[in-house]
Amino acid sequence: MEVIGDLMAVVTPVFICVAIGLLWGKLNKPFDTDIITSLVYTVGAPCLIIATFAKVKISSAALAELALAGLLCYAAFAVIGALVLKAARLEIADYLPSLMFPLTGSMGLPVCLFALGEPGLALALVYFMLGTLGTFTVGAAIAAGRVSLKEIARTPAVYAVFVAVYMVVAEVQTPQWIVNTTALLGGTVIPMQLIALGRSLMALRFAGVGRSTALGLLRLAMGVAVGWGVAAGLGLTGAARAVVILQSAMPVAVSSYLFAQLYGRKPEEVAGMVLISTAVSFLTLPLLLYFVLHAG
Repeated sequence: MEVIGDLMAVVTPVFICVAIGLLWGKLNKPFDTDIITSLVYTVGAPCLIIATFAKVKISSAALAELALAGLLCYAAFAVIGALVLKAARLEIADYLPSLMFPLTGSMGLPVCLFALGEPGLALALVYFMLGTLGTFTVGAAIAAGRVSLKEIARTPAVYAVFVAVYMVVAEVQTPQWIVNTTALLGGTVIPMQLIALGRSLMALRFAGVGRSTALGLLRLAMGVAVGWGVAAGLGLTGAARAVVILQSAMPVAVSSYLFAQLYGRKPEEVAGMVLISTAVSFLTLPLLLYFVLHAG
């Protein structure tokens, strides 16, 4: 019973926030996704990164280890996804970004926070930022056929990562007013992302159910297998191991649908991948958490 209580303490807040977003959409209440997303990524996310690393003391070696694990996971997703798509004779530009980049922000961050506390959140932010950089470089390049360095330069969270790394390496003592301000603004990120996720899921329309289902399930299964394999290969333990597995196992990112819609890359089918993988992950997440946190 204690284990069940621990699992519910992790997943229930996530489900409730997503449910609020779904209900908001069902009631057709006003919700400006563009404004909220812009605030989250330009103000909230950078503040969350700085506030977390100001409060949590993590060695530069631990950060480097997690960054290496994340890079290996994303590389494996790219190779496996490309091979599967080629074998299935599907267009790589249409589906590979969805298979490569899981929902490490709006779902991965709160899951790691509630399951592992602030040290887990700090490590999860490293994985998240690698995915954010990859989405706006590799993901956008695959979907659009070109790389947009301008988008990276316009992403404040990128600069926040450099600040956070400097804080860790130089062991900077951050003034309390900065800690309090960034913590206050950064605290909006996780609930707003989850509510926006629920609202976005409510608005998606999809087609090609069979293919979307197969590819959505592939994203989840591949994520678990790769995350577990990389963690074992690098000999990760504790929070680092859990973060790599959990972040890797997240469903298809909503940003993949936005790119698909922007560049005309089967947006209805990608929307189906997002919906199906997210719905299935809601069912499988408690089981995954049990094995990661309690069954070793």
